[in-house]
Amino acid sequence: MMVLDIESLKDARITLTLIFVNILSFFLINLAAPEEVILFLVQINRNIINEYEVWRLITAMFLHGDILHLFSNMFGLLLFGATIENNKDISKIQFLLIYFLSGLIGNLFSLFLLSPTDISLGASGAIFGLLGVVFTMIATDEPTLLFFAFFYIVFFIVTSFLPGINFWAHIFGLLAGIAFGYLFYTRKRNRLTY
Repeated sequence: MMVLDIESLKDARITLTLIFVNILSFFLINLAAPEEVILFLVQINRNIINEYEVWRLITAMFLHGDILHLFSNMFGLLLFGATIENNKDISKIQFLLIYFLSGLIGNLFSLFLLSPTDISLGASGAIFGLLGVVFTMIATDEPTLLFFAFFYIVFFIVTSFLPGINFWAHIFGLLAGIAFGYLFYTRKRNRLTY
């Protein structure tokens, strides 16, 4: 059973560091830096395609539109990130790969599926990747809870259709996370049971 308590949160150092970096970047960049700095770091699709400003695919993962956007993403990062990071079957390196590659995959798909003039930012693709891994952990270890986990994912997908939300980053981050969960967790657990 996956339970988060104070002790398990203390052991989730990478998760807590990612939360700290996201909060720090929000206050330093969103609230203190000139608007040109934000526009230099967010995902502006036409700039990536036309000017090859590929760093935006990564830097956008550390920026948030407002405090509510930041809070909701950091809550998801705390919940799902700590659950994965504290699982002995997933290494710290695998955890970082899941986080960054899910975010990158989500941003890449949104680059090609959204308009070239669209601007996006946020850690949602990476966090949906973590959600996908937790879903595969539940499917592997607690199949009786699968209905509730599926309902939870459907809820998050439905909310992704709200205006101003990058639906594609959410969906492809989630799919990447499910794939990484199978690769790093389910296959390993299945080998251990034979």
